[in-house]
Amino acid sequence: MHIYEYRMNCLIVVLSCLLVALNKGNCHSISGSNVTLNLPEIRGDQFLYFGFGSNMLIKRIHIQNPSARRIGPALLPDYRLDFAFESAIWSGSVATIVPTQGDHVWGTLWTIDLSNLPDIDRQEGVSQGIYEPRTVYVKLRGESESTPVRAYLLTKQPESNLYELPKDSIPLSRQPSKTYLQCLVKGAIESSVPEDYVLRLRSIKHNGQVNSDIERKLQLGGVAL
Repeated sequence: MHIYEYRMNCLIVVLSCLLVALNKGNCHSISGSNVTLNLPEIRGDQFLYFGFGSNMLIKRIHIQNPSARRIGPALLPDYRLDFAFESAIWSGSVATIVPTQGDHVWGTLWTIDLSNLPDIDRQEGVSQGIYEPRTVYVKLRGESESTPVRAYLLTKQPESNLYELPKDSIPLSRQPSKTYLQCLVKGAIESSVPEDYVLRLRSIKHNGQVNSDIERKLQLGGVAL
């Protein structure tokens, strides 16, 4: 009986090792973070990313994600663009997307090397609990098929709809800076987002703050709001 129990214990150890090996085979390790290859937005050694804020602009996204390659403008249905978290870097609130039936968000679809995934996570403050990644489904302009992509939403979403508030009652905590809004507008134009959506971006109330360093680096000075 003792020999039988010993053999069974050995068999359990071997099976456990095999299971661990199989689990590792289904994951891709990137800078210490395990990223499952089963996420629908991952395509081989790249992933699809939907930028709806400052990362619509190629000069901006390339600062921390140099492998990003633009595919084209993409539409996210039943979400709205909104602003909430106040960023010291941008001197105002930054963008998020909020599930909203009947609304929509335009942005830029990028393909990025998996090696840059930790970089974009850091940019979005994932480890600090500022943004969280989520798989959403977008449609490229002129196409009907939905594509799974990675997007980042603020963990603390706004409780009210920005577009339902009178402009003169929008709190400063919900207003982007002039520089940040110029970045969105330039990125949208650069990505061939529809003109009516660009006009919608231009109509968003900003707090008037200008970050001269970012403005110069991203060449935003001439962007009209």
